[in-house]
Order: sequence, then C-alpha cells, then structure tokens
Amino acid sequence: MPEITVQGISKTLGGLPTLGEISLQAVDQEFIGILGPSGCGKSTLFNIISGLLQPDAGRVIIDGRDWTGVTGRVSYMHQKDLLLPSCSVLDNAAIPLVLKGMSRRQARERAAEHFRQFGLAGFEKYYPSQLSGGMRQRAALLRTYLFSSDIMLLDEPFAALDAITRRKMQVWLLGVFQELHPTVLFITHDVDEALFLCDRVYVLSECPSEVRLEVKVPFCRPQSWRTITDPGYSKLRDEILEALSI
Repeated sequence: MPEITVQGISKTLGGLPTLGEISLQAVDQEFIGILGPSGCGKSTLFNIISGLLQPDAGRVIIDGRDWTGVTGRVSYMHQKDLLLPSCSVLDNAAIPLVLKGMSRRQARERAAEHFRQFGLAGFEKYYPSQLSGGMRQRAALLRTYLFSSDIMLLDEPFAALDAITRRKMQVWLLGVFQELHPTVLFITHDVDEALFLCDRVYVLSECPSEVRLEVKVPFCRPQSWRTITDPGYSKLRDEILEALSI
C-alpha cells in the first residue's frame, strides 16, 4: 500500500483555478520529484498535503488514514530556511521537539544526537548569521527531520545555493537519507536535480495544473557522476523537458 496517496486534489485561489485535479502516490522510503512551471501550484499542493490548506476537492491519504486538512503528520521544509536569527543552531533544530512537549533540555539533547550525521558537529552554539548557505540548509533539514522523520516535504531546498554548493548538498542529502530512510516529496525546477535525486518524477502542467507526465528514474541510487553520459539519461531528460514545454 502506498504510504502517501493524493486523490483528485483541486484548488482555486483568489478566483484562479490553481490545481486542476492532481493524483499521485509515494510508497515507503521513495524519493518523489515534483516538476512544473513557475506558478503552477506546486507549493499549494504541498500546503494541502501538509494539512495547512484545505482542498476544494480530493483527499490526502497517509498510511491508510484520511489526513486532508489535518496538520502534524508530515514535516515540511519551505524554500527559505526560516531559521530564527536570535536562536542558536541547536535551539533552532530543537524547536519541533519542544512543540511536541519535550522540555528544552531534553529537546536539545535529542537534537544534538543528530548534529554529526547532518554535518553540523561543532556548530551547536553558532547563530544562523554565522553559517554559510549550505550549512543553514543542513540545519533546516535537521529541524524538518525532527518534526517528522518518516515523511518529508522539501520545497526547492537548494534553489538559493550556487551550482557547486547545490551539487555537494545533493550528494550529501542522498548519503544522509540512505541512513534515515524517509519518504520524500521534493519540489524542484531543475530537471537534472530531479533525475539525480529521485526514484520517480511527476511533471505538472500550467494552471490549472494536472499531472502531465509520470516517469520512473531507471538509474540506481546513489547515481554515479557518470550517469549523464548514459544515452538513457538524455532521452529521459528530453522527455521531461518536452512535457514541461507543452
């Protein structure tokens, strides 16, 4: 049974039909990419899956239970890291645990256990302004993981990074997630990023958006740096680009 099932989700915002009728699935520990033109409603879809926004129609089923319009089941990382500038990196990471009822001391201890795994060891007492863009994203990802470790929604987490840092973060993310085994829905505008990270990719149309294409990425994970020389890679990339350009 799929861990996440989105059934016929539609939404109109401000009189504009944003989501036409979106259906997609993710099985346990699958890495799913969501591609689509700017403004096609990808973030709106994540707001609905996370329970922050009620759809006009359709349902969000997680582990066989209807979670439509209900928050608290999945973790959600927005495009910006949203770290609190007045809190240390450790306190920022511990926020989800405090919200769940842990004492501040317990939350700090629990969060600190993951700092080495997320490449943040030694930065516990630093503040966000003292970190590089990549380090800030690591801290935000740790905070997201601590909210809900098994299902994560990531909305273009590396979009603001330079190309070299972004590729390093992609490789790092695959390594960490091989240890943590979450189910991931990942929004991106970068076709190469989607093919590098994901097991399957959904391509959305312009508004009112619908699923235009669903493709299974045939390359094993972690993908080799030489994957782009595979003739199948170029063919799949062209197929996605064509779907995006229609």
